[in-house]
Amino acid sequence: MTEYCTAAQVSNRLKAAGYAHLADDDGDGSVEADEITANITPCIEWAGAQIDYALVNHEPPYDLSSARAAGNTFLRTIAVDIAAWAVFTNGGRDVPESIQAAYDRDMEMLNAIREDGDIVPGLSGGVLEAVKDQQYVFENISELIP
Repeated sequence: MTEYCTAAQVSNRLKAAGYAHLADDDGDGSVEADEITANITPCIEWAGAQIDYALVNHEPPYDLSSARAAGNTFLRTIAVDIAAWAVFTNGGRDVPESIQAAYDRDMEMLNAIREDGDIVPGLSGGVLEAVKDQQYVFENISELIP
């Protein structure tokens, strides 16, 4: 399944030194594929699950396959922030204030999408939104027919 962000985007957020410090298990100064798989990929997947949870519980629910395939800047930014936060928390490390603030802000926005029905900027609701629109049109036409 396509994720909302990549390991390279998480690396850019954490900067090279921070990324290596957090993910370089063997201490050789670089983050190899197995270290990405062990330390970064689960955090990216967890970030994606947090976003999916908000989108699927939105009313009407967003189509997750469309949302994941859209390359939406808003969702990608949230995914990078959440994944970076998760990378920091692995092993019980303290999270820098800037990373914590971004995580808190992003979780508030996801909660607003899920609980308050806020719309994701630049992302249509996909198939499920179209079904709601058709139902709305049908209900209005039904009121006009005696």
